[in-house]
Amino acid sequence: MSKLNQKEGVYQAVCAVTEQDSFDSAVELTSDERASVVQIVTHGLMSGEIEFSDSAKAKYDTEAKARGYTSGLVSNWLRKDKRLNGGVQHTIGNPGSRAGAGDPILKNLKLFKSTLTDPEHIAAVDAEIEKRQVALKAERTKKIDIDLSLIPDDLKDLIG
Repeated sequence: MSKLNQKEGVYQAVCAVTEQDSFDSAVELTSDERASVVQIVTHGLMSGEIEFSDSAKAKYDTEAKARGYTSGLVSNWLRKDKRLNGGVQHTIGNPGSRAGAGDPILKNLKLFKSTLTDPEHIAAVDAEIEKRQVALKAERTKKIDIDLSLIPDDLKDLIG
């Protein structure tokens, strides 16, 4: 028996709880229905019926911990799965809000900023944060080598 992926596990649990096999509009679950969906998916994760990586199993090793994870998982797929959200393409709510989150310099600049009260000092730290974000973005940008001799003459004036 093959395991369900998490998206399909959530979908099937919603179908089971609502006693429907398809939806014409976005699914709106009551709090009791949502709790039932979370319970079904949690059981599926813990029993191995739904995919759950070994590292996730180690991190969420009790049913209570897994239930917390599953609550977010259900919310995620209610928003993103077109079968559950009324056929809408999901868009990110605040794009770029996590940019540089793994960078220790940026993280410490933000922590340092939170300790300040003087508007001039805050502005100075904001400027450093902005410079660091630009530098991180530049590091991620692909370097492309172009053979300019192959570019038509009428386009060469576009070369910066």
